[in-house]
Amino acid sequence: MKKVFTTALFVSAFAYANAQTVQVLDRCESLGSNPAHWYCDGASTKLNADHKEGTYSVSSNHYKPERLRKIYEQPFNTGVTRDNGHIAFWLFVEKPELLNGIGQIVISSLAAASKDALSYNFSDLKPESGKLNAGWNHVIVPLKSFKGVVGTPDLAAVNYFRVLFYNKQDEVTPQEFKIDNIRFSSDQTKLEATSK
Repeated sequence: MKKVFTTALFVSAFAYANAQTVQVLDRCESLGSNPAHWYCDGASTKLNADHKEGTYSVSSNHYKPERLRKIYEQPFNTGVTRDNGHIAFWLFVEKPELLNGIGQIVISSLAAASKDALSYNFSDLKPESGKLNAGWNHVIVPLKSFKGVVGTPDLAAVNYFRVLFYNKQDEVTPQEFKIDNIRFSSDQTKLEATSK
């Protein structure tokens, strides 16, 4: 009886650990409340019924670089390290041809882009690269590709996420950005599977 119980406990623990290989930071089902809410520099954010997971995505419509940002009230344990981890999310871009290919993903454990933060440059996502399409794009980035490091970011206590994209210098036309289902994992295959 004891052996059967131990085996059942082991199988349950293994199944739980396997289910936890994808850690979801934000399903983008709520805008949140001040000060921990989705924000866009100079414009309002809203829930959008056009989504890739759940019921909603979060969207903004503006021309300024800071497209979407959120500070989280509770620190989030990504369950990964810089060496083995990946971040994944869905990103909708209305008119990639308006962008100049410069932008960033930023995560921080001190609620700021300039403190205890990691950043990844979107420098290769120029419209002509074909890597950023009009509509929904599934983005997966290894955390070891995040070359910008400020302070000592704690991946067990992430509380800030931001996406920036700059327009071409002579372009001030607003466009819609949406984000959905932000998650972390050490298993890229699992992230690809959860994108469907």
